[in-house]
Amino acid sequence: MAYLCVLLALAVMTVKGYCGKKTGNCMKGKGDAFLFSLVRMLLCILIGLIPLALDRAWGDLTPDGGMMAICLLAGASNAAFLVGWILAVEKNAMVTVDVTLTIGSILPAILCAILFDEVIRLPKLLGFALIILASAILAGYNKSVKGKPGAIDIFFLALAAVGEGMVSFSQQLYKQYYSGAEGAIGDRVYPMSVYHFYTYVFAGALLLLFFLVYEGIGYVRAPKDRKPRPIGRLAVLREPIVYIAVMAVCLFLANYFQTLATSTYGMPSVILYPLIKGACLIVVSFTAMIFFGERITKRSILGSAIAIVGIVVMNIF
Repeated sequence: MAYLCVLLALAVMTVKGYCGKKTGNCMKGKGDAFLFSLVRMLLCILIGLIPLALDRAWGDLTPDGGMMAICLLAGASNAAFLVGWILAVEKNAMVTVDVTLTIGSILPAILCAILFDEVIRLPKLLGFALIILASAILAGYNKSVKGKPGAIDIFFLALAAVGEGMVSFSQQLYKQYYSGAEGAIGDRVYPMSVYHFYTYVFAGALLLLFFLVYEGIGYVRAPKDRKPRPIGRLAVLREPIVYIAVMAVCLFLANYFQTLATSTYGMPSVILYPLIKGACLIVVSFTAMIFFGERITKRSILGSAIAIVGIVVMNIF
């Protein structure tokens, strides 16, 4: 069942990636990244009410401080990932972004090894090294396809990678302290629906804050005769709203299936996250070629192959 959850997560992440690229193409400025991500979170909050109702978890909506801290970390990490990803994929090839995100899988593995004694053997470190090498190779591919990335583009790539890695680590914290999974440390149990709901609530609150600050600064700096109209600002949502709605559903399902795989069916973090990343890398290469005209070159094949070998090494040994 754990691998079925992985397959389902992969399917919805593929759809999410496609819609994310289409949404990125609709952006007129960096402020749109906050707005689009905020709308996604608001939709995720609404979607999150459904599993809450199915679990009849209304009585668990006043969790203790530790659970709230984990959800806050997950929410902040989600917000960072969403904004970083949509800005990164706007200026970088999809395969480059995807391999860079794979590096983020190092974070939950290392942090879980430190906190929960999950063993990272030498072959897994070799796998990490191969993935980093693949990222370096694909940096050259990215330059040939999208041009030389600027410092800000590299920053957004790093932000997305760290954000996603910390999202995965937050799932492990929930698993260890509040999921009731076999071998878990904590005794208190909260349904996954509560964890996901508060994750999206915190992410939405932070994205709203960032959006208001960004727009406020823009409003103050704009000339008096060119002050933006707040209501008119929302007109930018007309084109991408369908993609954003699909992404919201896919984001919720992707996180749900990953959490289910690790907390309910016990798949270790050192297997789950690199496995998903490796499979996504293969699918993304073909998605980018078919739908977005990102040609497959010898360099992209070599980089992707090395990344996949690294992921295989991490999962077998």
